Amino acid sequence: MKKCKNSLLICLLAVLLISNIIIYAPYFLLYSSSYRKADAIVLLLGPDFAARQKEAYKLIDEGKADYLIIPAYHKVYRISDKRAVKSLSPDLSFRRSIKERAMHNPSPYFYEDTHIEIIEARKIMSDYGLQSAIFVSSPYHMRRIKLIVANVFAGQQGGFYFVPTVYEEAPGRFWELSLNNWKKVGREYVKIVWFCFYMLWPQ
Repeated sequence: MKKCKNSLLICLLAVLLISNIIIYAPYFLLYSSSYRKADAIVLLLGPDFAARQKEAYKLIDEGKADYLIIPAYHKVYRISDKRAVKSLSPDLSFRRSIKERAMHNPSPYFYEDTHIEIIEARKIMSDYGLQSAIFVSSPYHMRRIKLIVANVFAGQQGGFYFVPTVYEEAPGRFWELSLNNWKKVGREYVKIVWFCFYMLWPQ
């Protein structure tokens, strides 16, 4: 009887734990930070590029940086040249060229496109002598981006800020998520877990 009660208690605790994980899973991903004027805005690519681009333009209009970097394009724009900045259009084929270049260079190691872009951003910032950046991406991606930035820029001086676009739907309450939102959340956790394992794996 006592064994049965213990088993029931363990089951209840497991259900409670899993329920809490599900409830807080979307909210945990929605990381953002306060920010101040930085040397650059780093705009990361994705299928929802228009929403991210709109957020970057808002930061530009607020005077929050001197440069706009799109690492997947390997492009740097001085924000004073607003005509060039505002003429940007997404070209996802640049992801392929970045990945192909990175694959021929075994160091630093990378594990997926966003990691490659942030490595590229670090190289560009180093070339231009830039030390601080505001990273702009989709809301559910920001926790992973923070982890990658902490790894890629480890030991470097400078301020790093994280601003998710407000122009893309990303509910934090689990009961508000659509099936498509849950797919995004699930993919993010797979990528975070893989990144953590990847960085611990002997290179």
